[in-house]
Amino acid sequence: MSYESLCRMKKYLQFIPVILLLTSLHVSAQDDVALQTAQGSMMAKNYTSAESNYTNYIHSLSDKLPAYLKKVATYDTCSPFEKGELFPNFTFTHVWAQGFCERGEARLLLGKKDSAYTDFLMAIRVDHKYAEAYYQAALLKKEKGDKVGSCIYLGKAKHYSDTMRAAKDAYTMGFCWMCGAQYFSDGKNAVGLKEYPEALKNLNMAVLLCPDSATYYVYRGAAYDGIGKPDSAMMDYTTALSIDSNNSQLYYRRALLWEEKQKWDMAFRDLSRSIGLNSGFIDAYVHRAEACENMDKEASAQFDYQQIIRIKPSYGDAYYKIALYQQKMGQDACPMFQKAADLGVDDAQGYADECKKAADKAARMGR
Repeated sequence: MSYESLCRMKKYLQFIPVILLLTSLHVSAQDDVALQTAQGSMMAKNYTSAESNYTNYIHSLSDKLPAYLKKVATYDTCSPFEKGELFPNFTFTHVWAQGFCERGEARLLLGKKDSAYTDFLMAIRVDHKYAEAYYQAALLKKEKGDKVGSCIYLGKAKHYSDTMRAAKDAYTMGFCWMCGAQYFSDGKNAVGLKEYPEALKNLNMAVLLCPDSATYYVYRGAAYDGIGKPDSAMMDYTTALSIDSNNSQLYYRRALLWEEKQKWDMAFRDLSRSIGLNSGFIDAYVHRAEACENMDKEASAQFDYQQIIRIKPSYGDAYYKIALYQQKMGQDACPMFQKAADLGVDDAQGYADECKKAADKAARMGR
């Protein structure tokens, strides 16, 4: 191939991304016009035309929607850690869901309740946080006699939109919270008995019915932890903290899960938040000291052990840990070893005995 041909090909290749971008923008613009036309028909109360135009818009998504729904399905099965790694910038495509939801509303006004219900469910599949779609589906579920299903969807509607007064009113008037409270009570009792699989059955329903209750997520997290599913427990504790960010126990519980994964920096962060909310939380100090030791921050660990002694002078292990550090630094650790031994720390007794022998020997030599 000649030099001139190579140059022409290079110039042509440079234009390809631009052509693809312009084509994409053109298709996107066409889709926007289709949606706007449908919305215009709705405003004009021409619901037959609106249904037709929304259908045209939805047909324009047929090449893109299957791959998107497959991605959403994969996203749903991922743990919080996997979501961060595999889908760092993932967002639901709300405008696509809007097309389905608004077609459902048009069909509802045309008396086509079954097809409208199908559209609302599809809108929820496309955007799991679409409050209006949940609300409309909830009303239809109630008509079908599915009170629990209706309450679940009303709970999601008010959870995803604090301003949706209609959903809040319907949720309250349907006594949905009472249904959730009963499931929670049964689940909480099962957690207390360490019957975790049974607890999960009830707590899953409680969370579905009351998705804005931090307490329900906390107990479900404990149940997940009890059956050895730390990722699910982590997700529930994180959700609970997004609802109630001033809960010292929640930060502590999540920190213990970080410890299991040996994510010491994350454990340290949550334990510090826990202590910040409850300065007398001894267990949080103990675990933060251990996190510091695992991060080779021994001086910081010593600070925590001192705080433990300040709060609970009878905590023998804190004296023992301080003594080991003093010994390492070439300081006189004998008083701390003795104190730990007096408080029943078996590992400290041997050090205390050595200190006593050394003291007796020094006394004999000084005579």
